[in-house]
Amino acid sequence: MTKPLNESSRKAQIKVLAVSTYELGHQPLVLARLASTFETAMIGYSICDNSVANRTFTNYDDFLLDDKTPPTHLFISVPMHTATQLGKTIANRARAILGNSVQIIAVGLYANVALAATSAFNTAIVSQESAKILDILGIDPTDASPTQSIPPDRTALPGLQNYAHLISGGEKKLSGYVETTIGCAHLCKHCPVPVVFHGKFKAVPSKLVIEQINQLYEEGARHITFGDPDFLNGPAHALKIARAMHKAHPDMTFDATVKVEHILEQREIWSEFKDLGLVFVVSAFEHTSDLILSKLGKGHTRSDIISALELLRVYGIEVRPSLMPFTPWTDRASLIDLIEFLFDYELLESVDPVQLSIRLLVPLESLILTVSDTEIGPWNSELLSYQWHSRDQTIDELQFELATIAEESQARELNAITTFTLMRDSIYRHFNLQIPLRETSSSSCGNKPRLSESWFCCAEPTRVQFDRLG
Repeated sequence: MTKPLNESSRKAQIKVLAVSTYELGHQPLVLARLASTFETAMIGYSICDNSVANRTFTNYDDFLLDDKTPPTHLFISVPMHTATQLGKTIANRARAILGNSVQIIAVGLYANVALAATSAFNTAIVSQESAKILDILGIDPTDASPTQSIPPDRTALPGLQNYAHLISGGEKKLSGYVETTIGCAHLCKHCPVPVVFHGKFKAVPSKLVIEQINQLYEEGARHITFGDPDFLNGPAHALKIARAMHKAHPDMTFDATVKVEHILEQREIWSEFKDLGLVFVVSAFEHTSDLILSKLGKGHTRSDIISALELLRVYGIEVRPSLMPFTPWTDRASLIDLIEFLFDYELLESVDPVQLSIRLLVPLESLILTVSDTEIGPWNSELLSYQWHSRDQTIDELQFELATIAEESQARELNAITTFTLMRDSIYRHFNLQIPLRETSSSSCGNKPRLSESWFCCAEPTRVQFDRLG
């Protein structure tokens, strides 16, 4: 009779490889959370952030742990669309090379999308709760520490110098990434977050957030990106953390993501945030068409966007909008209005050019499926989205043109003004319209604060990103 393995013997047989492909240029928080669980449970593991490591995952050795042993479990981080497309490729190769000797787990916001996209995945975990992770590993989860009681372990990750940094006034600062909440209170139709969290969020204890910030400061970070879907879901919580951070590290600056409606609702908070080190706000403007904004359930209008811009500029806070130009309701007039808006309100150096090419994704269970007057086709596992086409087919062709301009301009290191001018010209030419002349000057000389990583979670992976995988 085979003697049952005790807990320590079972743990000794577990070998975990945790892989991240892309997390918008910052250290992969999903891997750091996994590492905390593995460390606490004393499980053998290795971390691979492939945005830095550049493994091709085309041969057996690429899947080995640092001690050259094969994994029994492969965790692949899929926090958003780009990472899921790349992670799907790695999962398929792992299954082909390692066979059924390895369990492959998708972990992150897009985990269920990844699971539906390929049979290579055994299971999916959306949240990184220790108990769920240990249960998948076959370890008794009853003694697992609550996920929110232990900080993410970044010690196995590449150093901050390998990731996005703040560029401001001709200077560069190492940047760290933390989250102060989990989930989101809002139900924007196009966003994947409500599909998982259903309009609910919970705060990460402020003590735990500050502990992470302190660790990042010791590693050289002088700027923090608060990566919550919306930093002001809990404004009192956000302000408490910003105050504590500034008190501990007066030279630390930060950026955050905030909805337009919250910018306007919390008018009294911006002066203090500026004093506490806020240099820019990312805000999901999405479009300038009130029809499209209504269909997306954004909770703001074109007029609100202008008011939010004017308000933050009073306090010297830069706004970096994110956009969703291509939707089932986009037409020629709305596209022209959007590009002219960027010129009119001097946003050319405040928007990453790739934003002008973003096309609506409709992942599994997307709330877009509930919007009336929307013609959505079948699910496409290759695209990780339900299919849809513009009523004007030439608009789909234009989206491809703009995406190509954005990627090629980035490769050629063209500045944003030049790139947007090329895109504007392309839009007018595409619709056989005369290109109106206009001035394209810049008072900032490229010094508006931004992060060095300019890609976006809803963009398709670039050729360079796919080329890394061979």
